[in-house]
Amino acid sequence: MHSPPVWTGQLRPATHSRSRLVVFPHAGAGPQTYARLLSGLPGDVELTGVTLPGRERRGGESPTGPLSAAVEGISGELAALPPLPTLFWGHSMGSLLAVTVAAHLPGSCAALVLTAGIPGPDALDFAVPLDSPEGLELMFSRHRLPLRALDAGSDHSRADHVLAHDLVLARSALLGLRGIRLGLPLTAYAGADDPLVPASTLPGWRDFTTGRFRSRTLAGGHFFPFLPSNGRSLLADIADTLRSSAPAGNPTRGVVR
Repeated sequence: MHSPPVWTGQLRPATHSRSRLVVFPHAGAGPQTYARLLSGLPGDVELTGVTLPGRERRGGESPTGPLSAAVEGISGELAALPPLPTLFWGHSMGSLLAVTVAAHLPGSCAALVLTAGIPGPDALDFAVPLDSPEGLELMFSRHRLPLRALDAGSDHSRADHVLAHDLVLARSALLGLRGIRLGLPLTAYAGADDPLVPASTLPGWRDFTTGRFRSRTLAGGHFFPFLPSNGRSLLADIADTLRSSAPAGNPTRGVVR
């Protein structure tokens, strides 16, 4: 008897699926945040969302946990799904998780679309080592959140508490990108006015794959995919990539570390 999925779940009913999109949300969020945007994809695209603990249907759980548990949990559930040509889309922290899972589970996707993701720990001048206590404090200050939000007993909201633990996870994922080199098509997007992930960092994603690399800058800030015109452009790119993958029927491409 198989256990019900914990880390992943369908965002809409799917019949006669020809391809699959797996969405990795940004810090503090769950996949339902993306459901309305992704509803514009064709009906034969199976929509699967990644849900970390502490939000949405896992709201009763503590948001704490190591990166390894998330990667193992997500990878195990994706590996158990019926085979379909699959695309990973990650936004911000989700970009880091998408790349990490793709590296951990070769063959799990045919291509990646990354939006507002930092291409590795050396892409920005953080002024202090990212793996130091000062580095963690810097991560929090960039999101205008104090470290004490990690404490469940603090006077901060539940949303801030979840975001705080996601930032710890994001730092681990960012540091873990060193040495990853995928053999997959990778498309990276940036917002022209994003203060957290400047568009100038986009070329850095080229070093993470031996496959085809494309990059594009769209108007807006860190959450540019949610602007209507940008959402349409992004969905068109995702749909085109899924269509080109579907006839092959083989979502494997491999990874080089």
